Amino acid sequence: MEAGIHLLVMLVAAWVFGRLAEAIKLPASVGQVTAGVLVAIAGDALSPLIPMLDGISNSPSVMGVGEAGIFFLLLYAGIEMRPSEIGDHGTKAVAVAIGGVVIPLASGFALAWVVLPESDVRSIQAFVVGVALSISAIAVAAKVFMDFNLMHHSIGRVAIAAAVMDDIIGIILLGIVTSMVATGNMPDLPFIAIMLLKVATFFAVTWVLGDKLSAPFWRAIHRIHMPGMRLMALLSVALIYGLFAEALGLHFILGPFMAGLYFDVERVGAKDYKSTDVTVKTVTKGILGPVFFASIGLTVDPSALIEVPGFLAALLAVAMAGKLIGCGVPAYLFNGHDMRDAAAIGIGMSGRGAVELFVISIAYQAGLFALGNGHDPILANLYSALVLTAIITTALTPVLLRLVLLPHKGSAR
Repeated sequence: MEAGIHLLVMLVAAWVFGRLAEAIKLPASVGQVTAGVLVAIAGDALSPLIPMLDGISNSPSVMGVGEAGIFFLLLYAGIEMRPSEIGDHGTKAVAVAIGGVVIPLASGFALAWVVLPESDVRSIQAFVVGVALSISAIAVAAKVFMDFNLMHHSIGRVAIAAAVMDDIIGIILLGIVTSMVATGNMPDLPFIAIMLLKVATFFAVTWVLGDKLSAPFWRAIHRIHMPGMRLMALLSVALIYGLFAEALGLHFILGPFMAGLYFDVERVGAKDYKSTDVTVKTVTKGILGPVFFASIGLTVDPSALIEVPGFLAALLAVAMAGKLIGCGVPAYLFNGHDMRDAAAIGIGMSGRGAVELFVISIAYQAGLFALGNGHDPILANLYSALVLTAIITTALTPVLLRLVLLPHKGSAR
C-alpha cells in the first residue's frame, strides 16, 4: 500500500507542477523536477504527522518506475528524432554542433578539475561535469523557435539540426562515461581507441539493421494480428539493442534510442506507426517520464544554493557561455548569420533538459559523486549543483531567447 501511495503522490505532484511550468512557458520537466524537490522536503517535514510519506525520498517503487522512465524517454526521443531532420542544414549545423560540444566539455572539465578535491576519480568526475554541460535540449529550443514562428527559418533549422547532433554525441559520450565509471580509470589512448571502436560497432550494426532490415521486419509483424504486437515488437528490439550495447560495455539505454530512431512511418506503415507512437507517447509523457523527472528532484539537496553558491554560479556561467560561444561563434563566422541570430542559436542550445539529467542520474546511481573526499562541500553538492544547472539553464533559455528575438521578431531569416 505504501508503494502505491508514494507513486500516487509523485504522479499527482509531477502532473500539477508540470502543468504549472507549461503555463508560464517553461518545459514540463522543469516543473516535474521541482515537484520532486518539494515532495522530498514535505516528506521529511510531514512524515511524523503523515506516516505514509515516510521514506518517499528513497522509495523503491518510485525509483523503479523512474528507471523504466529512462528507457521509455530514450525510446520516445529516438522515435521523435528523425535522421532526416538534419536535412539541408546539416552541413551548416556541423560547426555549430561541434563547437557546442567541445567548448562546454572542455570548460566544464577545466572548472571541475580546478575546484574538485584531489582523488583517484577526480578526472572522471570532471569529465562527467564536462559531458553534462555539453548537452543541448532539442525540445526546449524547438518550443521557443516554434513560438516565434522560426522553425522554418535559418536560425531555427540550424539550431535544431545542431541540437540533434549534440544529443547523438551526448549519447555516445554517455557510453564512454559508463565505461569510465565501470573501470574507475580515466581513459588512455588504447582505451579511447577501443571505446571508439565499440561505439562505432554499436552504431554501425544498429544502423545496418535499422536502415536495411527494419522495413521487412515490420512488414512481417504487420501480418500478425495480435493486440499490442507492434508495441511488443518495438520493445523487444529496444531490449535486444540494449543488451547488445551492454555486451560491448556501453550503456543499456543506447538500445531504446536506436530502436526508436528507425521506427518511422516509411518503414512501419502509417497506421501501425500512429497507434504505437500514441501509446509510447502516452505512457512516456503521461506516467513514466514525469515520475523519472520527479525522482531526480527527490535526490536533489536544495541547500547547494546556500552551501556552494559560488560554484553553482560558476557552473551556470560556464554552461551558458559555453553554448553561446561554442555555437554562436561558428554560426557567425561560418554560416553568415548576423550577431543577433548567432546569439539566438547559442542561447537556444543552452537548455540542457532530459539528456543531461540522464547522464547525471547514471553517474549518481553508479556512486561516482560519493567517491573521493565526500566531506568536501563542492563534491558533496556536485550532483545537486548539476541538476540545478540543468533546471536553471532550461528555464532561462526561453526567457533569454525572447529578450534577443522579441525586438526583431519579424526580421529573422
